[in-house]
Amino acid sequence: MRQRSKIVTLAIVALLTAAVTVAGQKVLVEGILARVNDRIITISDFKKRLAQEVAQLPKRLTPKEFDTFAHKLFDSMVEQDILLERAAEKKLTVDKKDVDRAIEALKKRNHLTSDQAFKEALKSAGLTEAMLRERYRENMLAQRVLQSEIKPSQITTEELKQIYKKEKDKWRRPEKVHLEQLFFPVSDSAKNRQEELNRVQGLVTRVRHGADLKAEATLAGVAIQDLGEIPVSDLRAQVRDALEGLKNGQITDPISTAGGFQIIRLVKRTPAGYQPFDQVEEQIRREVSQKKYKEQTDGLIESLKKQYLVEVHEDLLEKVLKGETDG
Repeated sequence: MRQRSKIVTLAIVALLTAAVTVAGQKVLVEGILARVNDRIITISDFKKRLAQEVAQLPKRLTPKEFDTFAHKLFDSMVEQDILLERAAEKKLTVDKKDVDRAIEALKKRNHLTSDQAFKEALKSAGLTEAMLRERYRENMLAQRVLQSEIKPSQITTEELKQIYKKEKDKWRRPEKVHLEQLFFPVSDSAKNRQEELNRVQGLVTRVRHGADLKAEATLAGVAIQDLGEIPVSDLRAQVRDALEGLKNGQITDPISTAGGFQIIRLVKRTPAGYQPFDQVEEQIRREVSQKKYKEQTDGLIESLKKQYLVEVHEDLLEKVLKGETDG
């Protein structure tokens, strides 16, 4: 089983289930997966949330991906309850107007221009508007706890340069070529192919002697297509060989393909090397900032776990994920 955060349990006996007694018989009410003081996460809470989150994923998960996703979601639910407990301690609140603005922003991002479209989107996600509003309110409370307790990290340019030097291979760029092409379709007839090849070769000769490529393409009835910037390693061997020795602006000899002939123009060749520091400085800064923020967040969570009653029943979670419970 994967390593987990240290669990602080103030109770001697962990409650694996909640139960009541009816007419002398014990009746199962709900399985409890986690507890943070008086806040609990039940099996049905977790299953419902998991179904909602999975339904919004862009692709179907493999069994291994599902297991990883489910564990991460469960961890985040426990951490959220810890932060909500801290928010209650600090008497933090979220104004209804803040939630309203967040909901409106959500609608705008997803182009939900009518109430009906919004309701249908909620239904497909397994949510009601009340559930969504509560989800936003809790997320905002958790963020306000973090904002109130985590100080922005000071990151110097020198620190970023050291990281750049240490991880320089991360910024390696392969040799690339920016290409344009002219494609001349032709039937499979040997006679037709030879005639078309002669015509295309004539165009190449004229351009190499100073004719304008765009004008020649127009007269030939073909368009100049921009292929963009491509790593040399991604090119077909035939194209790579045809470009060998060409200077920027020059064109290849006709290249035979299954559907006809193509001429390729080398717009620009960019040699292999490294992106300079000034081009990646802000990206490195963001990555370092995010890493430090996560470290501080994890530290805060661990500190709060020592202050609260936190019970996490991973054995029961594993049974839930294996479908061995009815909760």
